Amino acid sequence: MMESGEIQTLLPHRYPFLLVDRIVEIEPGKKGIGIKNLSGGEWFFQGHTAYPPVLLLESLAQVGGIVLASRVRERNPEGQFIGLFAGVSGFQFQRSPVLGEVITLKVEVTHRLSTLYRFAAEVSVGGEKIAGGQILLSFTETPSGDSERKPTGNF
Repeated sequence: MMESGEIQTLLPHRYPFLLVDRIVEIEPGKKGIGIKNLSGGEWFFQGHTAYPPVLLLESLAQVGGIVLASRVRERNPEGQFIGLFAGVSGFQFQRSPVLGEVITLKVEVTHRLSTLYRFAAEVSVGGEKIAGGQILLSFTETPSGDSERKPTGNF
């Protein structure tokens, strides 16, 4: 299990854009299950009660980033990396989760090509699948532990 504080050591996201409350199951580098509680104090519920689909995709991407980042940190506690949400494919939404629900976010790496990782992704509420498809993340360990590229002076 991983709570918000530990998640924040792996992801650069902070409130209001940290969209995963906790990780309940993880197999570093392979798969993970995260939880997001949809409470009334969230900024995206102002004026409506449905969780926006684009934020649902971002929540899944954050769980995927945690899965990959936890593998890096398992090998090297000081390891640095850069992860980006690179795409979505074949995603279907049966319904949007609403205020007061607890969403379960499941991701599993299905394919890797160099720095690109394809995940099977699924969202459920109370055991009911409400969305699913594939997401793509670009994930790279940074050389020499730097999280930023240093200019070389050559163009």
